[in-house]
Amino acid sequence: MYFNKVKNKGFGLIEILITLGVLAIGVLGVAALHSTVTKQSQENKARSEAFAIAQSRIEEMRNYTSSATTPVQFHALYADTSGYENTTSIAGVSTVFTRTERILTSGELKDIAVAVNWTSSDSKARNINLSTELGFVSPRAIGDTLRERSEPLVSAPTGRARLGEGVLPEGAVTTSNGDGTALYQDGGNDLMLVSGDQIVLTLTNACQTDVGTCLDFVKIRGRVYIDKVSQPGLRPGQVYLVASDAAFCARYYTADGAINTVRAETVSTISTPTGDYEYFDYTCYIGGGWHGNVGILLAGGTTQSDKICVGDPVSVNPWEAPIIAARRSYRGMLYKHNAANASGREEMSDGDGGTLIRYYSYGIADSTELPIPNTDEQGHNFVLGSMPTTATEGSNCITRGVMVRADANIDGAAGDLFEGVPRDFYCLNSAILDSYDQTIYGNDSHCPFDPTNPPSTRHIVSGLISVLAPQTSANTALVSNVNALTSDGIGNCLVGLFAYDGSKYNANYACDVFDWGNGWNGFIRVTYDSSGMSCSPDRLTFSGVSADKAANNFSNCAPGSFAVISGTVTTPNTNNRYLTKATLDGGTCTIGTGGLSYSCVTPEIVGSWNGNISFTYSGGVLCGSNSGVITFSNVAAGYLTQNLVMANNSTQCP
Repeated sequence: MYFNKVKNKGFGLIEILITLGVLAIGVLGVAALHSTVTKQSQENKARSEAFAIAQSRIEEMRNYTSSATTPVQFHALYADTSGYENTTSIAGVSTVFTRTERILTSGELKDIAVAVNWTSSDSKARNINLSTELGFVSPRAIGDTLRERSEPLVSAPTGRARLGEGVLPEGAVTTSNGDGTALYQDGGNDLMLVSGDQIVLTLTNACQTDVGTCLDFVKIRGRVYIDKVSQPGLRPGQVYLVASDAAFCARYYTADGAINTVRAETVSTISTPTGDYEYFDYTCYIGGGWHGNVGILLAGGTTQSDKICVGDPVSVNPWEAPIIAARRSYRGMLYKHNAANASGREEMSDGDGGTLIRYYSYGIADSTELPIPNTDEQGHNFVLGSMPTTATEGSNCITRGVMVRADANIDGAAGDLFEGVPRDFYCLNSAILDSYDQTIYGNDSHCPFDPTNPPSTRHIVSGLISVLAPQTSANTALVSNVNALTSDGIGNCLVGLFAYDGSKYNANYACDVFDWGNGWNGFIRVTYDSSGMSCSPDRLTFSGVSADKAANNFSNCAPGSFAVISGTVTTPNTNNRYLTKATLDGGTCTIGTGGLSYSCVTPEIVGSWNGNISFTYSGGVLCGSNSGVITFSNVAAGYLTQNLVMANNSTQCP
């Protein structure tokens, strides 16, 4: 299954001619089928994108409070049109769309309809139309609480599915999903999910009768493990999967090749080899555009000692470590373009003199499957155990054994059965976002934070990354892959382009760190090809950051096959002695401000380096040198500190 680790006659001439003829016919048939399927896929993508464009415009019109703060301004902003006007051309992923809108006043409300038109791949005119009613509501006062301000960021729409109604018609043909449910399509525009003989969920407007294909439900799959050591009395039938809004979650397990549905009366399912865990599988079905939660409910209620663990117990990354949570939330995060701000994005006040980028919660693309097929992504699992009521930190999932029983060690590491299990927030931004109007909105490849628990403000921690190395094509390629991250996760740092200054490559970096009210605690780490270079240190640790913080430099980075020799200059008896030049055999050197420091980079080292650094200086003597030359032997790749002392004459040398 997706959540388990997997260790991975002759013919005569006549027969050959006949076979070739059959193959030729077959190839032509496959080519024709491929052409048809390709067109159908293009139409489905275009239609999905058109819906997203219309939906995005309606959501934009609802967010009028920055443009209209009185009823008069509201009615002026959305003046009536004569039919469909305000034409906008939008270059989509699959084709070019034309968006128009019709606005009519109905009492205190505005009847709004948005139409999106496009031409299909077979040159046919297509269109969709979405409508809504919009009324004026006074904007919230600036003194609203943080929770109230954050509500629009985490709203959870139902998506394009609705709860099903009715019974499957007698004799209806269905397609099994392999989990106790099936799909049914009656020839109309809707696709239906069936459990037993009940229609439990309907994906509206999923099927295109003119091309004969349907969009599919979104599927979120995982496994529920019951830790029998701490929860010996919990039966699988008592554990329910529930998804927010219009959704249906199937529970099942496979034994002896047969699929068995988990029901309320189910006493046992499947156990791990020595019985540490009992488990079953689940699939939650939802519609495209959905964003919400999938969680665990226990029959009879969840007590304070019932603990549900999610996350990766073997990861070294703090943002992947286990956490105790009864639900996992799924959100995409969009920002609105705004060229007037330095960030290029719409911002809002944090109420304390700073700003936050305003993010909009967004849903998942049609037909998406999680975990994403053909990837190493782990199933969206839950591990149920029991702990003292005071055990609220995720570390208890390890220290109290719930995720690290003997059966959880399958590859030599305690807990690696759950390696890669997502935490309590799953970001949809990585290639599975629903389509949207890219002329208005944008998205990063990663979510900056969990929008279900937004921070009160953000700060910027910045500095310089310096890589001491000769300027070569190999080193230029090496530094181009240098990046940075924070302990909150990847995606919160930007690293500029590296420039060479004669002895080292330099680039500025800036990281967003988020403050939940008591300052930010965490680290910033430089990432790079560890086989090609190193930084010492490669992370900076921070505590209580409550304002922007600059000049946090990573100055000791170098390719792994070079040595950096550097140091300072002291002059015990006079202050007019300083370096003017330094030369390393086959390498490069720079002199620091005032001639009181230096840094040299050796040529590429194979084994070790032996050579000289020749110094010139303002006068006097360079203590410990032979006429200004210092000899080095058996220098390994990395960093070497060699501080210097200058004096008026040798008798003053230490």
